[in-house]
Formats: sequence, C-alpha cells, structure tokens
Amino acid sequence: MKSFKLALTSTLLVLSLIAQATVYYVSPSGNDSNNGTSQSTPWRTINRVNQSAYNYLPGDQILFQRGGTYYGEIYPGTSGTAQAPIVFADYGTGALPVISGSQVVTTWTQHQGNIWKASVSQKVYQVYNQNKRMIPARYPNTGWLRNTQGSGTSLQSNDITQPSGYWTGAKVTLRSTASSVDTLVVTNHVGSTLTFSTTPLNNNLGSDPWGFFFHGKLNQLDAASEWFWDPATSLLYLWLPNNVNPNTTTVLASVYQSGVYCGWMRHHYVIRNLHLKNAHNAGVKVDGASNIT
Repeated sequence: MKSFKLALTSTLLVLSLIAQATVYYVSPSGNDSNNGTSQSTPWRTINRVNQSAYNYLPGDQILFQRGGTYYGEIYPGTSGTAQAPIVFADYGTGALPVISGSQVVTTWTQHQGNIWKASVSQKVYQVYNQNKRMIPARYPNTGWLRNTQGSGTSLQSNDITQPSGYWTGAKVTLRSTASSVDTLVVTNHVGSTLTFSTTPLNNNLGSDPWGFFFHGKLNQLDAASEWFWDPATSLLYLWLPNNVNPNTTTVLASVYQSGVYCGWMRHHYVIRNLHLKNAHNAGVKVDGASNIT
C-alpha cells in the first residue's frame, strides 16, 4: 500500500508539472515585447528566448516557426525532468527552422579596391555569403610553401622572398610531422628565417620539406572570396566573389560556439526538428550536461 501511494503521489506530481507547462512561440514576424505564449503573440529572436533562460520549467516547450531563420545561440539555464523535459522544437509548416550561429553583417564601407570593411565586435570564425563559406586570407592563396631547414622555434624556407619583418606577427600553419599540423605565431622574420613563440610538435624538422602557409594579417587579403577579421579593431574585411558590394547581399559572420549550449549540470532537454548551422564548434554543445535527446 505504501509503494502504491508513493507511485500515485509521483504520478500526480508529474501530471501537475505537465499541467503547469508553458508553450512559447518564436517567429520571424514576432515581437520580443510579446508574451510569447501563443502563435498570435510570438517572440522574434533567440536573444529574447535567452532572456527567459532561467525561468523555464519542466515540460515547457520553446517552438520556432518553420521557414524562419534565427541568429544566435540558445542557452537554456534550467533543467527538465525525465518525465517532463524542456523541449526546443518547431511548429508550423515548411522548411525546418534554422538556428544560425552567426550574425548578419551590415553597414559596409569601402576599404580599398574591392575590399570592404564592417564592424563585428565578436570574434569571427567563418564568413558565409550565398550559403558558401568564404576563405580566410592566406599566403599563398593555394598550396604550400616548403620548409628548407627547421630546428627548435625557427624555420628557414627558400620560398620566403618578402623583406625582413614582413611576416612578423603573422600566423603559420605548419605540417610538422606526418600526422600533425601546428598553428604558430611568428615573433621575428629575418630574411628567409622565421622565429616562433612556441616550438612545433616536431622541434627538429631538419630538411624535411614539410608544407606551411601564412595567415592572420590583412596584407594577405588579395583575392576574391577572402576575408580577415582584425581583433585589434574589431573590423571584418571582405572581398566578395565577382567584386560584389556586400551592402547588396547578405553576409553572415559565424560568431557563436554552438546552436544549443547545454551547460554544466543541466539535464533533460529534447532538441527536435531544428536545422543547426554556421556555429563554430557544434550544433548541440553538451558541456557537462546530461540526458540530452
């Protein structure tokens, strides 16, 4: 009899949680000043969804209208239960709702020639236009330069022809062994020799002709489809294909780590029918969370 009463009490508690659950709606035609609790009064943005992150209760549902694109990273702050998880899903008809880990970049001004610039305060990981990923500015634009002699924190290459100091402050992506690639910062460039701030995984390259290329400096942006983000000025520089003015098209900068971030000790979420794209690290990031479906 006691176990029956406990089971009944537990069932009633679950039913009570489900009865109290709220369905929230998000739509491209919504308004963040709405209450979000009906299809006629939906919210508009992920930012508004996150403002209520610590208010969601077990059984609550946050539904995004199909056919819409929503920019940002969903960051739930509470947890559901096994019987009443918190659900992030879709409603309506049409294409799956897109959760884009990017922001739309606007207000471009001409830098020089076909290169334009715009302010982006967050670190930019990738750039997209017309559903195509643009290329981080690099030298050479394709292929690799070759190591001539390397040891410790230095590398010498007969392929380096720029004047001394030209590559100081740049980054080098170097294949240092048969199965590894290092990203190194150039602290000094003299003639054909580079000095790095850290040692490659293989600190005795010798004369093995491993390949490398430069990136991380604006002076490498010299071809269409290339981009560069300057952390010192928070400016994004871009040369679009066919010399298109970026003010006349949609440019997306990937600035978020994930589409849905499931943080430490959070649990019991259901994520269903969302098209997650353009985030830097993961569509769904499980960082110390559990019971994520």
